[in-house]
Amino acid sequence: MNAQGNSTSIKQARLEKRNLKRARKAQEAAQADEQKQAAARQLDRREATTQVYVPSLSLLFRILSLVRIAGALTAPIQDCDEVYNYWEPLHLLQFGTGKQTWEYAPQYALRSYGFLYFYKWIITALHVALGFRSKTQVFYALRIALAMVSAGCEALFVRRIAECVDRKIANLTALALFGLAGLFHSGSAVLPTSFSMYLCALGSAAAMKAPSCASGREHLVYRVVPAVTAFVMAAAGGWPYAIVVAVPFALEEVLICGPSDAGGVWWRARRICWFAAIGFGSLGIVLGAMITVDSWHYGRLVVAAWNQVAYNVFGGVEGGNSQLYGTEPWYFYIKNGVVNGNMVMLLAMASLPGWIAYYAVLRVTANRKEQQGKTADRLFSAHWLLLFRILPFFVALFVFSLQPHKEERFLSIVYPHMCFNAAATLSLMHPLCAWMLLRVANAKVREKLVKGATFVDRLSIGVLAMSAALGVSRMAALNTYYAAPTRAFLLLQENRPIADGILPLGPTIKSIWDFRAKKAATDKAAQLPPTPEEGEVAVVCMGKDWYRFPSSYWLPGNHRLEYVPTKYFDGQLPGDFVSVQKSGESLRASTSAHRADFNALNQWEPSHALSDNTTGTIDRMCNYVVDIDYPGRSESSILSDDVSRRETKWEVAGCERILDAESTWLLGRVLYVPRQLLSMLGGRQHWGRMCVYRKKS
Repeated sequence: MNAQGNSTSIKQARLEKRNLKRARKAQEAAQADEQKQAAARQLDRREATTQVYVPSLSLLFRILSLVRIAGALTAPIQDCDEVYNYWEPLHLLQFGTGKQTWEYAPQYALRSYGFLYFYKWIITALHVALGFRSKTQVFYALRIALAMVSAGCEALFVRRIAECVDRKIANLTALALFGLAGLFHSGSAVLPTSFSMYLCALGSAAAMKAPSCASGREHLVYRVVPAVTAFVMAAAGGWPYAIVVAVPFALEEVLICGPSDAGGVWWRARRICWFAAIGFGSLGIVLGAMITVDSWHYGRLVVAAWNQVAYNVFGGVEGGNSQLYGTEPWYFYIKNGVVNGNMVMLLAMASLPGWIAYYAVLRVTANRKEQQGKTADRLFSAHWLLLFRILPFFVALFVFSLQPHKEERFLSIVYPHMCFNAAATLSLMHPLCAWMLLRVANAKVREKLVKGATFVDRLSIGVLAMSAALGVSRMAALNTYYAAPTRAFLLLQENRPIADGILPLGPTIKSIWDFRAKKAATDKAAQLPPTPEEGEVAVVCMGKDWYRFPSSYWLPGNHRLEYVPTKYFDGQLPGDFVSVQKSGESLRASTSAHRADFNALNQWEPSHALSDNTTGTIDRMCNYVVDIDYPGRSESSILSDDVSRRETKWEVAGCERILDAESTWLLGRVLYVPRQLLSMLGGRQHWGRMCVYRKKS
């Protein structure tokens, strides 16, 4: 009996031990689940408390305006195409003179005068309010106005991200926009790419709103109409290739129904009909206006946008195409994106891999039934919508990289999208970190990961702050190293009295409301010569550095530019528009004049330069010479060959330093680096002198 009792007690003890072990395991499992839920709640609470505030539209506009206006005042013009293809024809529309490129010859008609009228109207409106007294005032006033337009479009872009996508992504996008060096100069540029960038930002802002099949009117009014109109204006009124930015939006309209809408069988057909009606309607209005203006100026029916696409994509007249002006490797835009966006560009390119990684996480959790029902559907729908918002950047990058001829400004149409993609990458790091947290059972490791998730948010801000610091360094480099042309040409305007206080750009508020001032200005204008200054025309000559000319807005009224032939350039130089003021011809007669001195093959045209570069010709024809002398190069300047002649017949009006980029270390020419730090890093900077020489009287 004792043995049997002992056996029973042993069995009971073992059973109690097993039950106790099971209870302990169940308790540990419950504690683990509770800790996981607590960790998730902690992340949610932290997210709710740290991502609530987004700057208002007004505050964003004011901050961005300060940055963009700083760029308008200090950033040099990056591309001679901006000067010769846009500033010079705009100068013709306002003052009756300017340099003409072959793209504006009526037989080619690749450029649009209608596009220039957007800027002419801005200047006219500003002149009414301010009354410009010099052409440099017009130059800077237009750039400041464009900087504010860019700031407004960017601010609206950020606010729509906050309202329709994610507040955290909106804040990170704003931080990336503040320090992006690419927008420092492209935000105020007179270029179709910058114009299209404004409108693509507006179109994408409207497209941020999720598609909806249930509320058709709201979907049309707040999403389709503004987005389609903005994209059409960007392509038809600005740069035709900007239409690639609208491809993801068009696909989303056709493929994606609202996240909570059944939609029925006809929703896609209804979408396509509305999309086509709005698109073709706005295209007809915009393109019709552009064709009307361009045809009037060229004297024949012209569709400038089509002529440009035909020349660049399908091969132009006379066998020419854009490859005559240089080709670049496929990674050109990546390299330039890193220069102008540094870490923002790298993060933007990582957004698609980040999207794929998080999609894989969603799939894994859905297969394990960790996310069920409506929660899983909501997460998948939001993630698919995010894909269509990061795709415009990649579509533009892919399409432009396929073209042999590449230019830095082409990618500027997606600079705001670059910032959004970078913010999306940093935002996706947070849920990926949280998913890793929930996969770990160890409480100590989980606690570290919770702190790590907090660190991810701080790291995101730190990365963008560092990127902004590098961007500011790039901005400072552009102004310090390459702004010599505007400073040098400013020397031509020193100590020159203005014959008429107000430029002849139309009425001002004072002339409208003050009858006496209006009558006096009218009488004086009738007695004045067509140029704003009296005296004979002074000729400013440039040689190998012709592409650094900052535009006729930097020339006094009685000055004109001439080119000196040089062995360093054998392509086609710009000619001159038929002067409206001197010839008495109308503006239309000037822009529609057929001339045989232009070609589409980038071949040298002798009539666009002085007859030769001999000393006698230069001394006889030029009143001023603007040239750059690089001490470290073998290139000769216009006046450097004969020092005694230069000292006898010419005097230096002033010189400005300009960086010799070809001879300078990469870091020293891309970023502003203090001289001492550059020496410590083993690099050197080589400088040249851009001088204005004045002929002695």
